[in-house]
Amino acid sequence: MILLWPAIALVAVSFPIGILIGVTGIGGAALMTPFLILVLGVRPDLAVGTDLAYSMFTKAAGSWLHWKQGHVDLRLVGKLAMASLPAAILGTFTMTRLHHGAEGDARLKAVIGVVLLVVAAISMWRGREIPGRPLEIPGQGTRARLTLATLAYAAVAGFLVGLTSIGSGSLILPLLMIVNRLPVVRAVGTDIFHAAILVTFSSALHASAGSVNWAVVPWLLAGSIPGVVLGSRLAPRLPERTVRFAVLAVLLVSAFKLLY
Repeated sequence: MILLWPAIALVAVSFPIGILIGVTGIGGAALMTPFLILVLGVRPDLAVGTDLAYSMFTKAAGSWLHWKQGHVDLRLVGKLAMASLPAAILGTFTMTRLHHGAEGDARLKAVIGVVLLVVAAISMWRGREIPGRPLEIPGQGTRARLTLATLAYAAVAGFLVGLTSIGSGSLILPLLMIVNRLPVVRAVGTDIFHAAILVTFSSALHASAGSVNWAVVPWLLAGSIPGVVLGSRLAPRLPERTVRFAVLAVLLVSAFKLLY
């Protein structure tokens, strides 16, 4: 059982994480997983599984809201899940193999650090994109190539989610807008709905492997959900470039601390 002061500490330190998520829209795993490892000292495999269990509740709530508003492309969600769920099984299996042995923690931390660098690079690119001028993908005019591209990036994201818990939003969302040419609102709704399926499935895999600390999850939710609400209200009032730079700094510092 968690004592009172650690529970209060969990709520207090997860609150600013929620604010950053609400302000920037950066996937919670990209912030929560390194926070669990670096700040709370949680073992990397437990951090991955616990973050997935935490995300399961937040994504479920968000997906329901977007579905009610008609922002979800269910056919595209089916395609994404067709590739991402089997890949998540492989990612989870890889995580258990990476974490095996005396040097397992160091190996898994290094992998999470590398994925954070990728997320940071995507975050920088998103800050430079020009609305109304989507990136052209060679050959994307054909339906077969479009389907293949969708399955490919969904499989990569599913593997990384199973391996590190990171990628269900930060990697899928930009590609929904670039490859599938979805409007922003529909891309966000489709991304969150698919992410809810993916993280629920992945958290079940991690729970079966014993890598979820369920006692921590309610306290993370208690701190981060109010933070997300506050961050969403603050977002229109804060300079976007400053906020993106701050989050980018957090991602880079976390990545290098995990790598070195």
